[in-house]
Amino acid sequence: MAEPSTVLIIYTTQYRKGGSQFPVVAETLADEKRASGFDGPIVCRAVESKLDVLKEIAETRDAGRVISEFHFVGHSGMYGPMFGTVAFPEQFSPYEWEQMEIPFAENASASFHCCRSARWFAPFFARTFNVSSKGYFWYTTFSRSKTKYAAARESTEKPLYTIGCKGRKSHGYAASVQKRLGFMPAEEMKSFEPSTVNGADTYNEVAELYDAAFTDIRVRQDEWRWLNEHLPQGNIDVLDIGCGNGALLNALSDRIASGIGVDESASILEQARTRNSEMSNLKFEIIKGPVLPFDDDSFDTVISLMSFRYLDWDPLLHEIKRVMRPGGKFLVIDMVTVPVATREYPRLLKDKLRTMKNQKANARFDAALKKLVSHPDWKKMLEFNPIRSEHEMKWYLESRFPGQKVEILNMAWNSRIVAFDSGPVENGLEAKLKYP
Repeated sequence: MAEPSTVLIIYTTQYRKGGSQFPVVAETLADEKRASGFDGPIVCRAVESKLDVLKEIAETRDAGRVISEFHFVGHSGMYGPMFGTVAFPEQFSPYEWEQMEIPFAENASASFHCCRSARWFAPFFARTFNVSSKGYFWYTTFSRSKTKYAAARESTEKPLYTIGCKGRKSHGYAASVQKRLGFMPAEEMKSFEPSTVNGADTYNEVAELYDAAFTDIRVRQDEWRWLNEHLPQGNIDVLDIGCGNGALLNALSDRIASGIGVDESASILEQARTRNSEMSNLKFEIIKGPVLPFDDDSFDTVISLMSFRYLDWDPLLHEIKRVMRPGGKFLVIDMVTVPVATREYPRLLKDKLRTMKNQKANARFDAALKKLVSHPDWKKMLEFNPIRSEHEMKWYLESRFPGQKVEILNMAWNSRIVAFDSGPVENGLEAKLKYP
């Protein structure tokens, strides 16, 4: 006898704005499913935390039902749905999704009615759970029509939809005017079938190009200056997460007691070991998943340079706090995406001029970097490891370490380099959900 099939629709109400409208969108989806002839159970639930999501999945499984359609309605970041609040955001990491057992029916589907879910998360979900998955490439907005933008304003009356739609944030003021005049069609949800990555999600294919570009990490002058200002003095033990070719630890080797670099790319670790073969106080190890193979209280400082965007944040942060000694710091420097605001133009101009000066002074590095970022294998890697938005990283880090602030080191038109000093890690907070 076949297990009864369920449509599960989950939505958020607390994370950012639109909380009163997302339940209406969910009920509109449920009404349309009933109108299509589906006579099985349709479950609509508000989920305000990662634990809430796991509870809904567990209740479905414990009731002996399977999910034929899985829908999420709400806000998302590049790596998927967001829960909680801006003050303490929660997001399942890739590792956490991979640990879940969702009772999907045969030929099940998943749809993510949220911003930019087609750029990374929907294809990742399809691969992880072996189900057809849909999402939007553009930002989403509320609409009274599902075929074109029809202003909903603050309406909480059905029907109500979240649709992908071009607008000012993605296509400038011309798109915004077209949208407001009612001429902007809704984006058709993009569908993804299960596929294989074939190693494109690591730095393995670009290890040599990366090593050629970053022979000396000090060419990243803004980042190097900030690290020197925030790195504790004395003979400290340092862990470099996402160490790449080991250039950072190489530059620090004469001022630290020991350094261990960890990375998921075997090829790039070979570059690191070759580069640092004569450095007796440096070691490099491969890791799989957000588990650090070190004893408690092993390090004084943990650094993540241009790699935190790729990591499993909450599970890894739990591990970082475990392996650090009291008073230890977690230092993060990374690139994030965000369009420059008009008020930031003076800062942008200043940073652009400084960057151009540095490029002329480091012509070899500039040429090697351009060769790296223009290579097809680099672009393919970024498809599976996209850069996060500024607000995602800022809200996360500042919520986990209250009182500490993200700093901007350098601005570009659509991206910037940011830095964060956790202060004593024991003062940090953790989401109440951990996986072994």
